[in-house]
Amino acid sequence: MRTLLILMIACLTSFSALAQREQGRKFDMEKFEAAKIAFLTQRLDIDPEQATEFWPIYNQFDKKRKEVHLELRKLMHPKDENISSEKATELINKKFELQQELLDIEKDFSKQVSEILSPVQVYKIGEIEREFLRHLYRTTRERGKQGPDVP
Repeated sequence: MRTLLILMIACLTSFSALAQREQGRKFDMEKFEAAKIAFLTQRLDIDPEQATEFWPIYNQFDKKRKEVHLELRKLMHPKDENISSEKATELINKKFELQQELLDIEKDFSKQVSEILSPVQVYKIGEIEREFLRHLYRTTRERGKQGPDVP
């Protein structure tokens, strides 16, 4: 589960870089978030009443998750490649602490949203997030192959 979350953030980062490179313009985070909300809402079949309660919780969860992923990314790419054994041990322990924090964040999120969504909807959230990223990646690749004039 943690590996999938790390993979998802890596895909998100890759998508951002790819979109900027292929489209020759700045990545529009507002458009991205709006598309993500629409995609998840549709695929999870969230009704308007559920949405008003779900999205604030999801947004807070996503923000916390991104912050921890950023810390993990910094940790995994130290500035000095020649580190001591003690420093390596410290980094390993910190990595596990951050991964545990991610797991705790996800558990807390699942507990909170299980009061709003059905267990099936809660179960599907992670896969649908990954499906969204795959969809965006494919769409971006297809646009790149067709040329910059394709909307």
